[in-house]
Amino acid sequence: CVIGVHLSLCYISKHPAFTDLWFQGVVTESLTRAGVILFIMISGLLLLDREEPLSKVPQRLKRVLVPFYFWLFYFFMKDVLVDHSLLNVNSMNTFLIELYNVIIDPTKISIEYWYIYMIVAFYLMLPLVYKMIKNVSEKEIEYFLVIWFIVLLLNFFRYKIYILNYMTLFTGHIGYFILGYYLSKKDSKYTRSKKFGLLLFILGTIMIFLTTYIPALMAGQTENSYILAGNLDPGSCIKITGLFIIFRNIDFKTVFGKFTEKINSIILKFAGLTYGIYLMVNVPLDLIKDYGYFNLEISPFINIPIIIAVSVIASICILLIMNKIPILQKFTGMKN
Repeated sequence: CVIGVHLSLCYISKHPAFTDLWFQGVVTESLTRAGVILFIMISGLLLLDREEPLSKVPQRLKRVLVPFYFWLFYFFMKDVLVDHSLLNVNSMNTFLIELYNVIIDPTKISIEYWYIYMIVAFYLMLPLVYKMIKNVSEKEIEYFLVIWFIVLLLNFFRYKIYILNYMTLFTGHIGYFILGYYLSKKDSKYTRSKKFGLLLFILGTIMIFLTTYIPALMAGQTENSYILAGNLDPGSCIKITGLFIIFRNIDFKTVFGKFTEKINSIILKFAGLTYGIYLMVNVPLDLIKDYGYFNLEISPFINIPIIIAVSVIASICILLIMNKIPILQKFTGMKN
């Protein structure tokens, strides 16, 4: 989904607004956006359901940061030595300054890397958030989520209300973290309904589409400000809540039948690779773009799935090879 969003944005930014390929880019962006949120919500479901001692925090941080800094340095050096497109390095002094800047703000190298420091922040907060969640009632969690969603709406529509400066507890992706836990525990006719989940998914997808289309219609050209709101928008929240409810109510044993164990095994193996794929998928993506195989004149409905498949398969192959080399194992993001 993350790859799909960023490839879709290439169509939106490169093609004039309201052309056929621009519309297709907006549709694919609407469908693929919010994949990261699902992972955050699943993390909340899993991590807030068991006690997290302080002693485990350094271990979690190490597992996230060691492979991250390896790949960050790889892309940093690639730009310094090969691309010369993102950084201004012409001496040892500027090299060190740019390296420091990239460590402080890794989105200078890859916009997707915003997610890593968010996860680090969650891990730092986790022991405290766990205690909070376990000592409040369901109604109090709902109270938090309602205020969080209202603040999300106000920030998204840019209402300049002074009190929002002091509502930082109710801002950011922490709400998705808690929402995932809440939806996994909430037992109601809505959280048990796949149809309700599908309704939310469709509604959220339409809202994401409109947050690109309407500002473009008003400006007469592509307006990026609402697109760049990323996952902190009402459409993404509603869409991914619906998807979470759908997945929660699917009986996978019935769906997969006798193949359930085999498919579960494949899913678990793939899950172990996902962090590494996230970190280094730009390696094959850059090659695809550099050699001209990402053609923006081809429909994104055809182009994007093919590029995602090729990039993910190539990333898996690279990670599996690295995992066979002892000195590189710790940089794959895989558990060994």
